[in-house]
Amino acid sequence: MLSLFSGRFHLFLSLLAVVAVAAGLYSGTASANGSVKLVVIDEVAGPFQLRVGVLPGDPIAGPLHVSVLLLNAEDLTGVEDASVRVRVDGAGTPDETEAFNSPQSPQLYEGNLLLDALGTWEVTLDIESPAGQATHSFNVRARNESGFNLMYVIVGAVAVLVVGSLALSQLQRRRRVTRGRQ
Repeated sequence: MLSLFSGRFHLFLSLLAVVAVAAGLYSGTASANGSVKLVVIDEVAGPFQLRVGVLPGDPIAGPLHVSVLLLNAEDLTGVEDASVRVRVDGAGTPDETEAFNSPQSPQLYEGNLLLDALGTWEVTLDIESPAGQATHSFNVRARNESGFNLMYVIVGAVAVLVVGSLALSQLQRRRRVTRGRQ
């Protein structure tokens, strides 16, 4: 009976380990230091309608990726021929970059900035195109990177269970061998 339980327990632990590893490998959302968060949603700035997202969604001191979906405010068609400058000013050293679009997403402009200090930063977009120009600003707050990843806890617990199960199995095997010799 103990042998049957031990076999099922090993099978259960093996399945649990596979699920934990698979869950760690699966990534359903874009992430790097966090998930993308829309910070500007359908706001009009001059002739443009904007949707702006930042990555990580909960900014930390370090790199900040800014994505700007640029639409014509009148007919909501994508604006593909703009110049988009993104700058940050605030808690630390100011930074500035040009956001570029790509042939795969011609209305989506992306750029990277550096938040080199904790605190509140003002992000400013300067947009120019044949349709006109506009400036739009919003704030982000860079925080300390903290917390823990629950996946590490789960994988650690599974590892402890697997090692414990293997040790128990070896102990039972040694007991059977010593009983057979008596």
